[in-house]
Amino acid sequence: MEKNNKILTKQEQKEKARFRNKRLLKYALQLKPLLFFGLIITLVSALAELAGPYIISIILDGQLKEGIGAINFEKFLMLVIAYFAMAIIVSIVRYVMSVSFAMLANKIGLIIRRDVFRHVISLPVQFFDKYPVGKVVTRITSDTQDIRLLIQILFYDIITTLVFSIGLIVGLFIIDPFLGALSLLSLPLAYIVFVDYKKKSTRYNTDMRRFNSDMNANLNETIQTMEVVQSFNNEEYIYNQYSNLNDNHYGEGRKLATLWSYSSFNATNAIGNLVITIAVFYFALGLINGTTAITVGGLYIFVDYNRKLYNYINNLTNRIGELEKAKSAADQVFELLENEPYKQGDKIISDLKGSIEFDDVTFAYDEDNVLENINLSIKPGESCAFVGHTGSGKSTIMNLIYGFYKIKEGKLLFDGEDIEDLDMVAMRKQMAIVFQNPYIFEGTIYENIALFDSSITKDEAEIALINVGGERILMKDKGIDAHIQEGGGGFSAGEKQLISFARAMVRNPKILVLDEATSNVDTQTEEYIQFGVNRLKQGRTTLIIAHRLSTIKDVDKIFVLDKGKIIESGNHDQLIELDGVYAKMYKEN
Repeated sequence: MEKNNKILTKQEQKEKARFRNKRLLKYALQLKPLLFFGLIITLVSALAELAGPYIISIILDGQLKEGIGAINFEKFLMLVIAYFAMAIIVSIVRYVMSVSFAMLANKIGLIIRRDVFRHVISLPVQFFDKYPVGKVVTRITSDTQDIRLLIQILFYDIITTLVFSIGLIVGLFIIDPFLGALSLLSLPLAYIVFVDYKKKSTRYNTDMRRFNSDMNANLNETIQTMEVVQSFNNEEYIYNQYSNLNDNHYGEGRKLATLWSYSSFNATNAIGNLVITIAVFYFALGLINGTTAITVGGLYIFVDYNRKLYNYINNLTNRIGELEKAKSAADQVFELLENEPYKQGDKIISDLKGSIEFDDVTFAYDEDNVLENINLSIKPGESCAFVGHTGSGKSTIMNLIYGFYKIKEGKLLFDGEDIEDLDMVAMRKQMAIVFQNPYIFEGTIYENIALFDSSITKDEAEIALINVGGERILMKDKGIDAHIQEGGGGFSAGEKQLISFARAMVRNPKILVLDEATSNVDTQTEEYIQFGVNRLKQGRTTLIIAHRLSTIKDVDKIFVLDKGKIIESGNHDQLIELDGVYAKMYKEN
């Protein structure tokens, strides 16, 4: 789950940085050829960029003389051509370097986005009960995009700055130790500005990302529940809630703008100009005293190198905000990847018979138990119904049978095998579920029945739809190829439910789960569906969560739940004769 927003200690920050860098390096090493090519081309670029000013210094010190001009025109021309060629080489090399690191960043982003999505769909349903949908979407989309930016900054901006800085300092020490020392001693001042900017921008960007994530979650929830918002006239409240988040986001952005104004070109340029001023004074003092310490060419190299150095520092400082934002995004993505996927066994029941047994099962979503000491046994091919008031635990039993949640205590057995030992991917291929509110994808009727399973033919989908009483749906224009809009637009609730039933029937499951599948349809459609249910449950274990008790009179067993416990069980006639809770519910229903 997402970490809370507490302030981390330095040790915790270091551990988080090590963890992040380790994961990033692991991804980068998957693309070794591209990574090493980029590093080599960076070194070549730095050397070529350092060579240009050196050629100019040779011209100034050895080829130009006042009143004469070029002492040796051919050599002068060759040096000018060499400088021009070096400038072209720098441009080409920097272009290749930029493309290389952009490709590296994009490919790493592609791999991470793929890994995150694969990981998310492997997480248990319980994870999504607590993790807002908007934040999951943000992690997969914008956060993985920010990681791409992080890779570019790390390998392009930071490495280029480091390589050039080292080359510059070494070059200046060779030309004149004083100039080398001057540049070296000026770097701590730039580092102080850099660290100050980094510290503040980290805090502002972290808060900004949190507000942005909260806004995304708020927007997602509002849009999904727009009917409720408007029905209860909550527009003003929702608007004010979003506005507060937006104002907080704006406040952090204003802080960042102020920080950038003093820490970017203003502060670093001031340091760079101070260094150049000292160097010029040092050169002038040598001329006045007649003990020229450095040549004009040497001074030119120093000024040019320092201009370039502080341009790199400026650029890196200005991207610190983006860097911290990207680091924060990487932390959140990698934290998401640390959430444990559904741990399942590897045992496969190749020919599932369909027996189900709850052995003293207790379950809780959080702390309070939803189910307590559930004991029940269902034989292969039996049809069973679960009834009870809202919150009694009916849907929870179905969630456990489908392996959406892990039980707290006890055992859940299929054909005598513990669910903890079973490969649930293989198990679900022999199961089917019809939800109370079936999700209909944008596509054709056939695609919604087959759900992208190429082994299911159109003929099989049509037969399944007819078998559940949905032949009138096939009378629509284009029949099984009729297009359905997102969310099932253009189809009634009953038609969508019939498609959902056909989706289950076409898979010929050994275990069928019906989660209040007729609660949202009209009486006539219910008759069609009931006809389909009666056919569908033949020869397979069928579990029904009943909303209308009239639909379960002929099932083999009925379990009555109350506050997470089974208080009655038997068939319809037995329970009516018992004249207990079920009999009362049936009369009221």
